Amino acid sequence: MAPEREGLLTRFVNWIERVGNKLPHMFWIFLFLWILVILLSGVFEGASAIDPAKGKEIKVISLLDRKGLAWILSNVVRNFAKFPPLGLVLVMMMAAGFAEKVGFIPALMKTLTKVSDKYLIPAIFVFGICGNLASDASLVIIPPLTAALFYARKQDPIFGLVLGYVAAASGFTANLFIAGTDVLLAGITDTAAKIVNAKYNVCPTANYYFMVASTFVLTVVGTIFTVKYAMPRFARWEEEYEHAQVPPEYLSELSGMEISALRKALFAGGLYIFFILLLTFMPNGPLRDPVKNTIVPSTFLRGMVPILFMFFVIGGYVFGKSVGKVKRATDMINYMVESMKTMASYIVIILPIANFIYTFTHTNMASVLAIKLANFLKSTGFTGIGLFISIILISTFINLFITSGSTKWAFLAPVIVPMMYYLGYSPEWTQLLYRVGDSSTNSFTPLMTYFPIVIGYASIYKKDVGIGTIISRTFLYSLVFLVTWIVMIVVWYLLGLPVGPGAGIRLS
Repeated sequence: MAPEREGLLTRFVNWIERVGNKLPHMFWIFLFLWILVILLSGVFEGASAIDPAKGKEIKVISLLDRKGLAWILSNVVRNFAKFPPLGLVLVMMMAAGFAEKVGFIPALMKTLTKVSDKYLIPAIFVFGICGNLASDASLVIIPPLTAALFYARKQDPIFGLVLGYVAAASGFTANLFIAGTDVLLAGITDTAAKIVNAKYNVCPTANYYFMVASTFVLTVVGTIFTVKYAMPRFARWEEEYEHAQVPPEYLSELSGMEISALRKALFAGGLYIFFILLLTFMPNGPLRDPVKNTIVPSTFLRGMVPILFMFFVIGGYVFGKSVGKVKRATDMINYMVESMKTMASYIVIILPIANFIYTFTHTNMASVLAIKLANFLKSTGFTGIGLFISIILISTFINLFITSGSTKWAFLAPVIVPMMYYLGYSPEWTQLLYRVGDSSTNSFTPLMTYFPIVIGYASIYKKDVGIGTIISRTFLYSLVFLVTWIVMIVVWYLLGLPVGPGAGIRLS
């Protein structure tokens, strides 16, 4: 029976790979969607729906006339420039990229080498899940590091590689801190929420409570699954491993200079965070809301991006200065410029994404479609837990073929967020449902950008390792993460807990 199951899994994975490889680049997909919205605005001109919140009729506006053409041409650049995620992500990556280039973030990851065998598995999950502080860099840094950690302990390095990859990829959306992912997705959700309520604001802290809880829950569940089931069945030390040509940097520990630099950087960063929190929590603190004198909402929450920017700059600068990578002020600028080179493709893709979303909104097609879907779901009684799980599974399935979380959310959010809003659910809760489905299968799909890199790392230890070896293991963890998160969603909903500061499940 085992070979048959493996055969089915292999065929399924191959099918995903074939279909996914036939998809065009994200730029062309969103360019097509943008043009399609323009054409459909003419087809459905005059179609309407009643806004349940305002009691007003909303009609679809056609762009296939002189007035519509004027709007398109005069807003192409403006839509691109004002798209919230663009500036937020570039600012975050400027600082996080600098901290990664000078070695601050890799040094944080390497502290795993000091962890004892008893706590190694949970430490890998915590570090991997929180690794998205370094954005996608965690998917390059953590897997080879965890493989080397296992290898040094005479344990299966490929299993260690898979464990690190699963933690970093499938746990990508959880964290103990506010990360770039929170900033990016909140920007898209905020844009979608303003389709139905121009005054609604979605902060980067939108899902913070749930994501912190997820970090601990996924670590506990992942550790138990690994120790009780996965390791006894899949972790094997093979003779071939004895002859592996492992790069020295994978096995090396932090030097005395790096340890000292890391301590100084963490002290400086911690002192900065303490000062920020003091200004927020002290009575009448300057980072409280200037009108309401509250923490939720507050200047602190609205200013999360520049606050995080300064944390990475301070930590990175102190570390880089201590190890000699930052000798002049211009060195910091050069590292920032170098890190921004990786954002070139993202900037290009944003042009059609931003125009698709704003065109979809301007024509009122997003609102009319959302209202009609909401009314249909109400009439069929399909709301609550069943609807939540459906949104999660849809996100999970799409993620098998399109792995960029922001691009998927860019075309799902303009419909799903308003639809859920009209059903009485907050944009923050809707975003959370998407994130759960989107993150779970990251380590399973072979179309993940970093999957071939993982195969390359595995070949260091075993030359003939195949895609099936990695997929068969990551699939199990993806399933475990998905089921765990669905259970958490159900429990969170039944208890009516807030998902973040000032962010409930239902609209207040």
